[in-house]
Amino acid sequence: METRIDTSEFYRALDQLYEDNKIECVETYMLKTLLKAGKLGDLEGTIAVCNELGGLYRAMRRTDEALWAYEKVVEGLEGLGMKETENYATALINQGNVYIARKEYYRAYEVERQALELLERVGGQAYQRAALCNNMSASLRELGKLKEAETMALCAIQIVEDMPEYMAEAATSYINLGQVQAMRQDYTEARKSLTTALRLFEKGRGDRDIHYAAAVYALAGVEEAERQYGQAEKRYIQAAGLIERDFGRTGDYEQIQEDLKNLREKVQRH
Repeated sequence: METRIDTSEFYRALDQLYEDNKIECVETYMLKTLLKAGKLGDLEGTIAVCNELGGLYRAMRRTDEALWAYEKVVEGLEGLGMKETENYATALINQGNVYIARKEYYRAYEVERQALELLERVGGQAYQRAALCNNMSASLRELGKLKEAETMALCAIQIVEDMPEYMAEAATSYINLGQVQAMRQDYTEARKSLTTALRLFEKGRGDRDIHYAAAVYALAGVEEAERQYGQAEKRYIQAAGLIERDFGRTGDYEQIQEDLKNLREKVQRH
C-alpha cells in the first residue's frame, strides 16, 4: 500500500513539463500531487511540492498563494521536528522574500531575523547568511531605519568579502550599502559603493548578472542628485535596457522610464 508520493518521479515529471514548455499544466500537476500527499499524510512530500509551488507563485507574483505554500512548508518541517535545521531557515527566507514582494517590510524583517539567528546557531553557509543580511538591509531601508540598514549591508560585506566564490553576493551587498548611503545623501560614499559593485560584477558575469541593472540604476540616481544629468540619463537608459532584456517591461522598467522622463524635464527647465 502506498504511504508516500514518489518525490523523484514528481521532480522528473515537473522538469519534463518545464522542458516541454507546458507551463499551463505545471500548477495543476503540483496541486494534484499535493492533494495526494495530503491524503497519504506524507509531510516530506507536502514540503517538496509546496517548495516548488511557492517558487511558481512567487514568479507569477501571486503572493497570497506563495505565502500559503511556504507556510505549509514551515508547518511540515515543524511536524517533522526540523525547526533547528538549515532547511527550516531556508523556509523562513522564502517567507521573508514573499513579505518583501508584498511590501510588508516589518514582517519580512522579523522572519529574516529569525532565519539569520537560526543559521548562526546551525552553522549555515556564508552566502545564505550574506543574502539574509542583504534582505534585512533592504527591509530596514524601506522602514526608514537607515543606520540599521547600513549596518546590515556592512555585515553582509564582512561575511563574503574575502571569498572569491561569493563575488556576486559581495556585489549585491555593495548595491544595498550604496542605496542606503544615497538615501542618507552621502553621495560620495554611495558612488564608491556602487562603483565597487559594478567592478565586482564585471569580474564575474558582467551585465548578464540579473542584479547588475540595480547597481546601474542606483548609480544613475546618485549622478542625478549630483547634477551630472548627462551621465545619469545614459545610466537610466542602460538600466532600462537590461531590465527589459532580462524580465521584460516590468514595473521596475516603467519606474525607470518615469525617472528618465522626469530627468529630461528637469534638464529642459534648467
